[in-house]
Amino acid sequence: MELVLATTAFNKLVCLLVFVPLVLDDFSGFGSVAQLLPEEEVQVLETISSSLQNKYWSNISRGSCGGGLNQIFTTKIFSNVTCDCSFNSSSVCHVTNIQLKGLNLTGVLPAEFANLSYLREIDLTRNYINGSIPTTFGQVRLTILSLLGNRISGSIPKEIGDIATLEVLTLEDNLLGGPLPQNLGSLSNLTR
Repeated sequence: MELVLATTAFNKLVCLLVFVPLVLDDFSGFGSVAQLLPEEEVQVLETISSSLQNKYWSNISRGSCGGGLNQIFTTKIFSNVTCDCSFNSSSVCHVTNIQLKGLNLTGVLPAEFANLSYLREIDLTRNYINGSIPTTFGQVRLTILSLLGNRISGSIPKEIGDIATLEVLTLEDNLLGGPLPQNLGSLSNLTR
């Protein structure tokens, strides 16, 4: 009987020594990893915010992907910045979407959007933004560019027609003039 109890106790000890470290190792992947924007993207966001006179982005930081730039007032009035934080073992984030809709922004459309190389969407619908569409937008792999209902002037730069990934281009209700660039017709993914 004592031998059986000793063997049982020994088996339990072996189980604890072998399996507990394995289980703990499995849970180590669930640890908290800081998901941060590169400092360059923080500086770009600060420049964009200043150019647009955006009072809703008061605390731009490396940790802004955690939701500090997102505010919803109604379904048509909101600030939303989305990031992809899957880089460098989920410790580095990059801005992929910027939506600033109906916020009465009165600044100038900044060329610095093109410095966000992972950016896929710019939606500045229903503001009072002026200036012209920067030619540098043609360097970004955007899928959505919406400037609906602003005070954008000048002509549509031919570089917009070079964005092969573009699916939605919404420019109505602005002060745009001049002919449409011919290469807009070559955008095979364009649905709107």
